[in-house]
Parts: sequence; C-alpha cells; structure tokens
Amino acid sequence: MKDPEHNDKDTPADAGWEAEIGRLEIVEPERVRIWQDEFRQLHVAVDRETEFVDVKPARVFPISGAADLISFLDRDDREVLLLRHPAGLDPESRQSLEEEISRAYFVPKITYIYDIEDSHGAARWQVETDRGYRVFDIRDREDVRVLGGIRVLLQDADGNRFEVEDLTQLDERSQRLLDKEI
Repeated sequence: MKDPEHNDKDTPADAGWEAEIGRLEIVEPERVRIWQDEFRQLHVAVDRETEFVDVKPARVFPISGAADLISFLDRDDREVLLLRHPAGLDPESRQSLEEEISRAYFVPKITYIYDIEDSHGAARWQVETDRGYRVFDIRDREDVRVLGGIRVLLQDADGNRFEVEDLTQLDERSQRLLDKEI
C-alpha cells in the first residue's frame, strides 16, 4: 500500500501484499456458515456455493487484536478466505469458530507469581495460572513483552505462551517480581 507522503515506488513487499489481498475473497459474516463435522474438521461455506473443508482459523493480528478479520488456512497453510466482523456470524457458526480459535490460541493466564529466579542464564518462573501451577524458563527479556502498558505476553524456552491480562490486577508481590523482568 502506498504511503501518500512517500514519493518512491511501492516496495516489492507492498506489491506482494497487494497481490495476495487481491487473490483472497473478504466476506461479510451474513454470507458465511461454519461448522464441524463428525471428524472435527472445520467447514466454511460461503453463500451456500463455495465450501472449504478442514480449514484452520487464524487471527490476522493475534497480538494487538487491531483487526476484525479471521483468516482461514487450508491444509498447506495457504490463506483461502478472509472473514470480516466474525462477531456478526449466526450463533452456531460463531460458537464453532470460537471453539477452534480458543484451541488454536490456548494461552494460560498468569494470576499469581510465586517466584522468578535466575537459573543457568534463564529466568525460572513459578506461577499460578487459570490452568494451574506452572514452572517454566524464559531465556531472554525480549520474550517478555508489555502491550498497552498493562498486558504482558511471555514465551517460555519451549515456545509455550503465557499472558498477564492486566498487571495492575496482580497482587503487590507479583507486580514487584514482574517489574524486575520488564
């Protein structure tokens, strides 16, 4: 996409993005029906004409949540469809989509921090989450990201993700421990 204040030609990356968007159909929720079959494969039908089988939903901007778009990927992880405003889906479709999204974006919420200690060059976290007690290592401070001043996303050494939804809601001791890491 061209920046109106920038006079140079589009970059190759911009041209590739525009070509990809031009290839995809962006649909409104009233045109879409979503369901799971008996084998738990997700189906997406558009206008009762086109059906995509065994697709995976993905948030277009999963961290910031800035866009109200859901991308559907085929078995080869190629985008086949973009859904605008998923909240406007019929109740059954919305429930099927939400179940798949929550499975794909499973991120335990940290509710209490027992301890964070240095352990062989990594920070060993002992926490309580909405899914129970967890111990994990974080290798680098870059794996602890603060978003919007209150939300904290963490990725442990094994690639698992954790979240503090609102650091101001943690108890004082947990906040002090977290402050040393961000």
